Amino acid sequence: YKSITFIEFLGMAEARLAVAFQVQVTDEGEFKVHLDRRILHDVYRSIKRVIKRKIFKSRNAAIQSVFPATGISWSFFFVVFGAMQILGETSDTESVIQEKIPQFGRLDPVTRTILVTLVSTTLLWLVWSFFLRNFLKLLLTYQGWMWSPHGKLSIGVKAWMMTCKIIMGKRPKLMSLQNCMPSLPVPSVADTMKRYLLTVRPFVNDEEYTRLQNLAEEFKNGLGKRLQRYLWVKSWWSSNYVSDWWEQYVYLRGRSPLMINSNYYCLDAIQFTPTHVRSARLANIITSLMKFKNDVDRQTLAPRFAMGTAPLCCEQYPRTFSTTRLPQLVQDTIEHYTDAKHVALYSQGKWYVLNVISGGRQLTPIELQKQIIWIEEASKTDVASPGEEDLSAMTSGERSKWASFRETFFSKGTNRHSLHLIEQSLFVAILDDSEPGYDKENPDMLDDYAKGMLCGDHIWYDKSFNVVVFKNGKIGMNAEHSWADATIISHLAEECFNWDIELGYDANGNCRGQPRDDTILSPPRRLRWDIPAEAVDQVEVARGVADDMKADLDLHIMKHDNYGKGFIKTCKISPDAYIQIALQLAHYKNQDKFCLTYESSMTRLFRSGRTETVRSCTSEACAFARAVIEKEPKDECKALLKTAVNRHTDLFRESMSGKGVDRHMFCLYIVSKFLGEESPFLQEVLSEPWRLSTSQTPYGQGTHTDLRKFPDRISAGGGFGPVADDGYGVSYIIAGEDNIFFHVSSKKACPNTNSRKFAADIEEAMQDIKNLFH
Repeated sequence: YKSITFIEFLGMAEARLAVAFQVQVTDEGEFKVHLDRRILHDVYRSIKRVIKRKIFKSRNAAIQSVFPATGISWSFFFVVFGAMQILGETSDTESVIQEKIPQFGRLDPVTRTILVTLVSTTLLWLVWSFFLRNFLKLLLTYQGWMWSPHGKLSIGVKAWMMTCKIIMGKRPKLMSLQNCMPSLPVPSVADTMKRYLLTVRPFVNDEEYTRLQNLAEEFKNGLGKRLQRYLWVKSWWSSNYVSDWWEQYVYLRGRSPLMINSNYYCLDAIQFTPTHVRSARLANIITSLMKFKNDVDRQTLAPRFAMGTAPLCCEQYPRTFSTTRLPQLVQDTIEHYTDAKHVALYSQGKWYVLNVISGGRQLTPIELQKQIIWIEEASKTDVASPGEEDLSAMTSGERSKWASFRETFFSKGTNRHSLHLIEQSLFVAILDDSEPGYDKENPDMLDDYAKGMLCGDHIWYDKSFNVVVFKNGKIGMNAEHSWADATIISHLAEECFNWDIELGYDANGNCRGQPRDDTILSPPRRLRWDIPAEAVDQVEVARGVADDMKADLDLHIMKHDNYGKGFIKTCKISPDAYIQIALQLAHYKNQDKFCLTYESSMTRLFRSGRTETVRSCTSEACAFARAVIEKEPKDECKALLKTAVNRHTDLFRESMSGKGVDRHMFCLYIVSKFLGEESPFLQEVLSEPWRLSTSQTPYGQGTHTDLRKFPDRISAGGGFGPVADDGYGVSYIIAGEDNIFFHVSSKKACPNTNSRKFAADIEEAMQDIKNLFH
């Protein structure tokens, strides 16, 4: 027989489904047609899935375009106009239609009435939508609620909240509120200069401070005015005057390695693992991640709010999956792929493609587990191609080198195809044979766990996020920073960890259920490579550089369980402000001096908002730290603490409301470069090192786990590398009422830093502050 196969199905079905329809020509010239109904059913479901996705997307786009107007309001207007027409009330709409469409007068009266009502209703409804949207945007420019005492909202604030909630409705979709969000305001140069000088006063002497004052005054009265005018113009036509430049110049133009310097990580619950069967855990996590993706795609994921009223920008969510940062010689690009159906999976030095969607439907957890087991077994006997095992090391290194390597050796043929399958995947999953965990008597275990997540050997650092699954069932995530901030990944991780538990496992730790018999599942595909010897040598060099960077990283996690948020709230102090003041005290103990301190806050109350810097080393915090070290009377220390906390809280509020220092000066600097102007003031400000960089990992964004009922499900949060070679990076998560985790990072090459010592100083500082209240 001579077989002819037709590969069609509108380009939406996989090529393997073409066997559903075969025409065979015998030697005698007879035609035989073979139909596989089950595979044809798979093709039908694939097409149906695509159509449903298009419908969801179109419907959500329509809803977003007219929000906050709703179908109910359109129906109301329709009834009103219909009643007016029935009662004989005339409208200008009918005469306009008659003028534009002469044939309109030939229609019967009922049809004319219906058409006039429809047109009048829709026009008024669109005007109503425009009014509501802009009225809501005006309401959301109000930021006074942030200054209201906790638990004591004024009548005005309550009225504002009620009005916003009425306009937004009960269940807005994820992206519905985007068009209603206000733009980030541009602060005045004078205000920014004033705030800047206040933030540097604690760690410069009088002579240096006077010099900075003069530079700031000269800039404010000279070049600053001109740069500000250009920035105002940009703010008028841009949804956010900061975010596009921040992504472009801070992230994508950065040439330093992503590993340690940019990417960050998050960990699993350290004392609880729902199953020790690695394949089952990954299968449930993939299912949970796909639920999150589907909720984002369909916009059924609830939007985020501050105080339950002020919406947070959700623009970053759609790029969570199928997103990759592609290396370029000068400036990287972010590519988002919309039709990915697979996960790129690494096991035993080999790369595989694991289809998550097959036959027009998503695989069940038990089906995914069987596919993962197949990969685990195959990877034991498959032989890795030269350079394949450590290929991911190229993504960990200097960006221009990786771009040149990629263009030279991976721009065509087999290598290009395999590389694109990794880059276009939903995300990357890695099967790791180590067994991390937590042991109070052996803190190195938790440190090694975190270090493996921040700078693991086989992480593909370009991907939006990697999921690492360990032999004992523990998991972790590593995320690239340019496409979104840590709040998005922490939300993703929190939801998925909880959904993983809800999906559950059987008595043997495997996924529940049985594989469906209505879909033919092909085994996962092995990615093939043809890497020349010259390229293999470069891969080995990159692995050596990555190993050296990893060896220089000093990362320690401290579980502070003496007390937590519960006690801090009894002191009537913001937990974040409390911890930030403790960090200043700890740093003074550690270094015997104060330094410029970075605390990340968000500007997502504005459209396309990302982050702003809280300069948390204030004169008030320094005064408190000195008083504690010098053992001043307890009442005096408490008074200084209250002053320092209030000052920090005000700074945080200002940064959230668009009145920060650093993003404004950064944009002024970018404008100066566009104009070819040199500013000694901006040059000096933006070159100041952040020797203490801090960030809080948010908790409780999604399905909340009752940690009092399930104390073993506490997550250790996540962390990042030090920003300065001679400084510290500190990430912390307030885990429930009684635990706070601190992730402390530094460089071993620096003789003046030691992460364990700094963690001990933080613990001591936390105890010093607690002692003030006893």
